[in-house]
Amino acid sequence: MTRNKASTSDRISNLPTEIIENILLRLPLRDTVKACVLSKDWNGKWKTVPQIVFDESFCTQYPRSYNMRETLFNCMYQIVHIHKKPITKFALSIPRLESFCPVYLLLDRLHKDTLQDFTLWISKGVVLILFLYTCLQLRHLRLSHCHTTSPPTTFKGFKRLVTLELHEVNTEINIFESFISDSPLLEHLTLINCPNTENLDLDAPNLKYLYFEGPLNSIRFRNTPVLASVTIKATGDFMPKPGEFQPADMIEVFRCLPVIEDLFVGDNLLMSFAAGNIPDRLPATLEFLKTVVLSKICFGSLREVSCALCLIRSSPNLQKFKVELNYGATADENAAVEFLETLHFLDISLKKLREVEMLTFDDSKPVMAFAKLLLVKSPLLEKMYIQLKKNRSTKRFKILKEVIRFPRASSIAEIIC
Repeated sequence: MTRNKASTSDRISNLPTEIIENILLRLPLRDTVKACVLSKDWNGKWKTVPQIVFDESFCTQYPRSYNMRETLFNCMYQIVHIHKKPITKFALSIPRLESFCPVYLLLDRLHKDTLQDFTLWISKGVVLILFLYTCLQLRHLRLSHCHTTSPPTTFKGFKRLVTLELHEVNTEINIFESFISDSPLLEHLTLINCPNTENLDLDAPNLKYLYFEGPLNSIRFRNTPVLASVTIKATGDFMPKPGEFQPADMIEVFRCLPVIEDLFVGDNLLMSFAAGNIPDRLPATLEFLKTVVLSKICFGSLREVSCALCLIRSSPNLQKFKVELNYGATADENAAVEFLETLHFLDISLKKLREVEMLTFDDSKPVMAFAKLLLVKSPLLEKMYIQLKKNRSTKRFKILKEVIRFPRASSIAEIIC
């Protein structure tokens, strides 16, 4: 009996080193340190875990005073200072932490030859990032509210970088372009409100995911053969005037997106498409496109409606279509209605479309004509979601009654208001 107790009393201490490390890697830093009291053999094990993450779980209360911030930084510095094993992942992601924090003292303690995952997410102030160009093993890089300087002449790019996320990062245009083109393995790119990215020129042969939010004048997909998910959003503060848009050639743009699966087009890019050449359908069919979201499309504009229909016609496997409607005075509203009603008689069929969502819906003629077109041309449609404009809530029953009476190609199509 005693021998059995002895053999099972300290199973935790007898775990293989690899399993202990995997357990600690999955815990927040505070819990990693606490877990080391479970066994005497675990004492100090947290010092050999190859990652340090300072996030909200580490700093549970915002340090409001200078003394609190100084204490927090001294604690972080001591942790980095006594860490024994080279760090492969480092993150400083504490909301509302001001840039007074001498981050460079922490960064100087990192092993640049082994660092693969780096996050610096500070919500206020500007931090000068100099050491990045020496971290040549980086695979994941996330920066917020930083300023990057020109790289040394010896820097030839991040050859192993897979993920790049920049949030309000101020960098010169040539530096940004080198971040992309000199990162041949880049798969995920996120850009949010970054200066000097108004004219996107993407040369990224392995890029699979693109999320862009901010001002945009032009976009060029120069070499993106495997890009599957694209989101282009404009923020209200940066919305250019219609005359400031550079026309975008839909044929050229989608020629460089042969395997696109998910597409979100904001009103800035939509207006660029509308200002350029709009074909009835694209020469190259978008075989893989399954989800299309069009933000703030104006159905009173014949050219914007034509852009939407070009995408729909060119996507035989489209399954989900979502639009957020935008309203403005347009001179060609009647032309848009006539165009949509004519299409009812053409040989167009959305054979795979199953779900439609229309936001800020109202009973204007172009909107109703477009909804009718989708219902008539979608034999497998299951649900059409309609969210009314706020000032149309009193007419809810009347609008819904009219839409329900529209003919449908699908016997199971359900209209949800």
